Amino acid sequence: MSLIQVREKAQITIPSRIRKELGIKKGDYLEIVKEDDKIVIIPKILVDKVSVNLSAKGEEMLKEAIDDVKKGKVKIHNDVTHLINDLHK
Repeated sequence: MSLIQVREKAQITIPSRIRKELGIKKGDYLEIVKEDDKIVIIPKILVDKVSVNLSAKGEEMLKEAIDDVKKGKVKIHNDVTHLINDLHK
């Protein structure tokens, strides 16, 4: 366990061991979420926005995928084992 102290302006320092293990470097982005009575910090990667031209078939497939998400047909899997078990059902 690493104990840290909240400093001036609510700043905290992530211990170097944890930063190294997770590959967190200066300038990286982190998402902070509250889960019950805990604070969870998640390393994030920003991706440049790109323009994509899809074929007619690609546009149709994208629309179908978006519709599936809206209808709740998409499942979230926390790990590969969960996904594989779900596929076997």
